Amino acid sequence: MDCTSSSTTPATPGTTSSRRPPTSSGTPCWTSTSPARSGSCAAQPLISAAVKQERAAGISVCRKVVNVSSIAGLVGNPGQAGYAAAKAGVIGLTRTMAKEWGRYNVTTNTVAFGLIDTRLTEPTTADTTIDVAGRQIKVGVNPGLLQAAEQLIPLGRTGTPEEAAGAVYLLCTPESDYISGQTLVCAGGFQG
Repeated sequence: MDCTSSSTTPATPGTTSSRRPPTSSGTPCWTSTSPARSGSCAAQPLISAAVKQERAAGISVCRKVVNVSSIAGLVGNPGQAGYAAAKAGVIGLTRTMAKEWGRYNVTTNTVAFGLIDTRLTEPTTADTTIDVAGRQIKVGVNPGLLQAAEQLIPLGRTGTPEEAAGAVYLLCTPESDYISGQTLVCAGGFQG
């Protein structure tokens, strides 16, 4: 099984694409921070050629693409029109890729995250900044707003990075081989 994950928001500023160590099954896993890099026109010739070889050899491989979005792409978020539009675009890309790549036995899904504990969602303080290309950018969430958001989440808390990774992993398992074109919401029950 090959698994690809992409996001419009890079984990590290300037990151474009990297190869991670093989998964526990020994298959390679690629990550990309831009849907255009994992989109239809860039990889389709490679996948098509691989599938032709596999079919000639009598082998069937289920490949998986898991794109990363946000619940903002499903329900919007005040003050984040651009962000919500980009994340909605990821969902549309996922659905299109599922239709285009299904014939190659590639499942394509999205995980839409809610509030997950990261350095960008920590409570703000006077010195909560990150360095981006030599510039200090203020990050974080107003503590009062963060507490109010947690009260709206049915599980009563924000998600952990491990839980977020678990949602992506779920769509990379063989048990999800017949799931494609779907958006899994990982938000502790919060629906917006």
